[in-house]
Amino acid sequence: MFGLRGGLRQPRAAVCESKGVPRLSVLMPARNAERTIGEALISTLRAMPKDAELIVLNDASSDSTLEIASSTGDSRVVVDSVSENLGVALAAERLLARASGEFIARMDSDDVCLPGRFRAELAEIRRGTDIVFSTYQRIGRGTIRRPVPPIRFGRDAARLALLLDCPYPHSTSLGRADALRAAGGYRAGAIAEDFDLWLRAAANGATMVRLARPTVLIRKSETQVTAAVGWRESLAYDPVLERSYQELTHLVWGTRETPWFRELAFTRDGPLSPAGRALVEPFIERFLDTISGLGVVERAYLRRRARQELGWRSL
Repeated sequence: MFGLRGGLRQPRAAVCESKGVPRLSVLMPARNAERTIGEALISTLRAMPKDAELIVLNDASSDSTLEIASSTGDSRVVVDSVSENLGVALAAERLLARASGEFIARMDSDDVCLPGRFRAELAEIRRGTDIVFSTYQRIGRGTIRRPVPPIRFGRDAARLALLLDCPYPHSTSLGRADALRAAGGYRAGAIAEDFDLWLRAAANGATMVRLARPTVLIRKSETQVTAAVGWRESLAYDPVLERSYQELTHLVWGTRETPWFRELAFTRDGPLSPAGRALVEPFIERFLDTISGLGVVERAYLRRRARQELGWRSL
């Protein structure tokens, strides 16, 4: 499909002839991604509408990432490159600043975009939703292929789910640029820059929906930032993320007091201690009461997830 030196062989029909302002900007950061970026680029370009741009940021790669990204032959691809590693949050911030589209989508350089992704997500945006996510499936050597339940979250469920964890991988997101920027965009100080943005956007009143259909194949590997030892625990002591979480609890429950925050599964790597359970149990009871008005499927799924917080789940 592609060669490290020979570039990508892109179908003629996928090349955009439009020279106008793109309606959709797809953002793809890439660092030392020569093994996967070819497939990521081709699958994304094939799924993109013609009035779109794909902005690739080569984040100081030492391999052939820049060469591959520059060889698509597709006029919709815009390549940016820096000589010093920015890191995940600063790279996301730079990409968002460069985007000119009315809508912003994210795609990672080691994932695979499925056909129909942008068509389905833009259709939801046209219904008045500000940010759309979707379900996904996992790929990668050694990955335990547990299918992600294809459950749609309506607006209330999509917002409340953020109180438990971040069920929205970055690569599945598409949102209105004005909604993302109104929430403050990406912040350099955030360890989990996507989760931080979703929390702030929800607290700022942005409407969210998760589609049931999978739109991305997400690759899991030991070299990813989220797989690093201690990454999960670092979230528990990230004041940036905690403040964003508190803004959402203030919207939902009228309080910024969140003593359970550091005991949630997305901040710990192991079972609850007795002291931790004493903090989490009242939160879970309150959460279960809050979701009582959701649809049957949404409620059942979030109830099960909430109860898992009292034990430990394998991720």
